[in-house]
Amino acid sequence: MKRGLLLPTLLVLSTAHAQPTPDPLSGGDYAQAYAAAQAAGDAVTASRAAAAMTEYRAGSRDWTTRAVQAARQATAAHPSDPDAQLALGSALGLQARAGGYTLGALSTAQQARAALDRALNLAPDRADIQAVLAEWHAGAWAKAGIFSGGNQERARSLATAAARRAPDSVFVQAHAGIALSLIRDPQARPLLNRAVNLDAPTALTRDLQAQAKRVLDSLKP
Repeated sequence: MKRGLLLPTLLVLSTAHAQPTPDPLSGGDYAQAYAAAQAAGDAVTASRAAAAMTEYRAGSRDWTTRAVQAARQATAAHPSDPDAQLALGSALGLQARAGGYTLGALSTAQQARAALDRALNLAPDRADIQAVLAEWHAGAWAKAGIFSGGNQERARSLATAAARRAPDSVFVQAHAGIALSLIRDPQARPLLNRAVNLDAPTALTRDLQAQAKRVLDSLKP
């Protein structure tokens, strides 16, 4: 699967931050989760759900636009919330990927990176943020090398740190593995293998595993 300047995918979908109640996206009905979050004024969850529609349900670009709009609302209301910045970085990454090889897409990708950098500065120990930022650097490097602003060594260090910090997170193992696959690091395979073999009790984690399995199957022996 061809990836663009940023592969968020992916962040916004993270379930790494602990929640006392079940993740609203866990059932896999992302359109319904989006509608419920919008009604409740939960912009972060609305952005995550819209991004999931794009990433896992082949939703139209309208869903990506909704993900960006909701994330911008979240960061405007709570600029110091790492989840809001993570949602914005992930949503902008999806938008950049859809933009292809254009200057506009490059600009959007840089905005995505800035949001992810802010998220990591706010929560430097968050493995989910580390994994998504690793994927940004790896995807950008694979796309356009140093001209993109991506750094493969930064991708490797972030992915490795994230995987060690959260060995039982499907999200982290999957996206750390995807990041390493983009820079052709041999450690991608064991991380992706772990991701697809971890317990996946929800539709969301099973969607993450399916994504990891596609990347794993694409790796050369």
